[in-house]
Amino acid sequence: MVRRKFKSYKSDPVMASKLSAALCLSLVLATGCQTTEKAPPTPVTPSWVTATPHADYMIYGVGVADSVGDMQTAKLAAQESARLALAKQLNVTIAATTNIEQSANEKSMQYHIDEVINSQVPSILLQGVKIEEEFQKDNTAYALASFNRTEAIMQTELSISGIDDTIRQTTLNAATKSQRLKQAIKIRRLVIERGKLNDYLQMLQSAKLPIPSEVQAQLASSEEVLNSLSFSITADSDRHSNIKDMVASALTGNGIQIVSDNADFELSFRVDWQHIKKADTFYSIGESFLVVKENGREKAHFNGKVKAASSYSQTAKSNAMQKLGGKLSKQLAEFIVSGA
Repeated sequence: MVRRKFKSYKSDPVMASKLSAALCLSLVLATGCQTTEKAPPTPVTPSWVTATPHADYMIYGVGVADSVGDMQTAKLAAQESARLALAKQLNVTIAATTNIEQSANEKSMQYHIDEVINSQVPSILLQGVKIEEEFQKDNTAYALASFNRTEAIMQTELSISGIDDTIRQTTLNAATKSQRLKQAIKIRRLVIERGKLNDYLQMLQSAKLPIPSEVQAQLASSEEVLNSLSFSITADSDRHSNIKDMVASALTGNGIQIVSDNADFELSFRVDWQHIKKADTFYSIGESFLVVKENGREKAHFNGKVKAASSYSQTAKSNAMQKLGGKLSKQLAEFIVSGA
């Protein structure tokens, strides 16, 4: 029994020594891990942050925005800034290379109808812009937007070719004037869409597509249908025959064909006048009420108000009638375009 106790007594220092060595090794390893731990690397600023990239078939825009507490909002602002920078780059190029201005030398029914349709057909907007890359440094967000110009040109040319095919297949030899009129309006709308796509092509720094000869022939036929439209005028009272003549003259001056018999549409109207004199100036204010009939059936109602001034009372009234003629011409065009 004594011998066992003696052995146990001698083993205690050995175990303590081993435990001490293990603890020292753990401390050395722990200390070693801490000393070899490195700080995260500083992000490398991409080259596009300081210099916008260039390519033959691509257009780029760089946007930047500072954070005021919300980094996600700054990122979205940088993206929008990049898109605007890209669009501005296109506009600068356009302004330097093109100057498009279209105007009609002589007003006609086709002119008024094209004017109405043009206001209804939206312009082609820049599409296909992508956010390629984003970068963040401190509290500033950066974004790189890209636009594939070559792909956009190809898609636009395909759209124009599709419009040309539709125009070729549209017939203008229907039995009734109303049917021919609807087809003519369809062609005019397609023509204006084609024109806006061609403008978009030019914005993309590509040549416009010329109008094929078959399409040109269809356009000429549609203009003939529109410009052959005729209107007759009926006043609300025989006492207003002079106003009837003035309205007819005003409409004729605005490209509307007025006939006495066999008109496509009949216009019946009245005009309420108010004449005011202030100092040496005469003011004429006219309010018109117009009914459009086709084959004796009412199709539409319009009213308009105009004002003109002159040193002479008759001139003021004549100027007001001319304004009224222009307003009625546009109203008639809107009536035709909406599907008379």
